[in-house]
Amino acid sequence: MAADAVIDGPAGGAAEAFIRASRALVGMAIRSIGAAPVEVTLPQHRLLVLLANGGPQTVGQLAEQLGVDQSNASRLGDRLQRLGLVVRQRSASDGRAVEITLASPGHELLAAVDAARRRELERVLAAMSSEDVAAAVRALEIFSTAAHETGGQSRALHGL
Repeated sequence: MAADAVIDGPAGGAAEAFIRASRALVGMAIRSIGAAPVEVTLPQHRLLVLLANGGPQTVGQLAEQLGVDQSNASRLGDRLQRLGLVVRQRSASDGRAVEITLASPGHELLAAVDAARRRELERVLAAMSSEDVAAAVRALEIFSTAAHETGGQSRALHGL
């Protein structure tokens, strides 16, 4: 049977199942951000995740990855700097560029968010049989590979 028959067929519903699961995962991600020791917005959290996964970056690099203009990325960086979560400084290689680095409190915030997310996921997984958990993990691995997800740290997968 072709994959499109499973996805689009009347009895398939694969796309709907993935949409439902993604809503559940996004909800968990958003709730976990609320568990942060310092209140941050979703875009601010995303910037912190980009720094955690990619190391120090210029405002321009972050703007590109966030899909915003440089002034918006700069304002996000300013707010995070005021919260003590990042450090902003002129680039050593290009004095015109501002580079943003994740500070220790930023790492701690991401660890707290990840811990809250892990607790909620473990609660859901505990309600499933071990066979269902194994099948779900395998399906997610296959899906991630097909979606060209590169993996890395756990927060790299959700990016939230």
